[in-house]
Amino acid sequence: MNTQSIAAVKPVWAENPMRLDPFLLPQQVSYPRREASLDEISFIVNIEGAVMKRQLNCGLPLSMALPAKAFRGVAARAFEGDDGKTTVTLELLHTDEAMSVPLLVSDNMDDVAADWHSWSRTLRIPMLMVDSSGNATTVQNTLGLLKVEEPSPRRRRHNAVKRRPRFLMRRKTGTVGDVVVLTADEIIARN
Repeated sequence: MNTQSIAAVKPVWAENPMRLDPFLLPQQVSYPRREASLDEISFIVNIEGAVMKRQLNCGLPLSMALPAKAFRGVAARAFEGDDGKTTVTLELLHTDEAMSVPLLVSDNMDDVAADWHSWSRTLRIPMLMVDSSGNATTVQNTLGLLKVEEPSPRRRRHNAVKRRPRFLMRRKTGTVGDVVVLTADEIIARN
C-alpha cells in the first residue's frame, strides 16, 4: 500500500455540488483560488490529462499542461456537513494542492463509486482514498473487480529485445574457425 500525507482541510471548490462526466471529454471546471477571491483557476480535463489556466500575482496569464501521469491518482475524500450529510469529493490529486483538479462533489454514493472507477480507467491512474488525517492510500483489489496495480511486463525478455530481434533470440551466435588469408603475390598467369 502506498500512503502519503496531504492537507486534510476541505478544498475551496467542495462547497457546491458539481460533476464532470468522464465519458464527455474535454470538459472545463473553474473555481476561485481562495475564498472571496476574484482570481480563478480554470482546468480543461481531456483524455491525456489537464490544462491549468490562471493569472499569476503579477497579472500575467499562466497556462500549464499536466499529463495524466503527473497526478498521483483519482482521490476520494469524505466530509460530514453541518446537517449530518456525508459529502464525497473526487479529484485528480497532485502533490501540489493548487494543481489538484476537482471532478465531482456529491452526496450520492452510487454516483461517486461509478465516477471514481470510470475516471481511474479513463486516465489510467490509480484510485486513492484520503482519510480524515490527510493520508492518501491506494485502493487495492477490494471488490474483486477493481485491480489497481502495475501491469506485468508483456514480453518475457524485455531487456534483450533492444539488442537482438525476436526471431534471433533462440539462435546461438556463430563461431569463427581458422581463417585462411590469401595474399595477392601471384595473380598473373604465366605460360
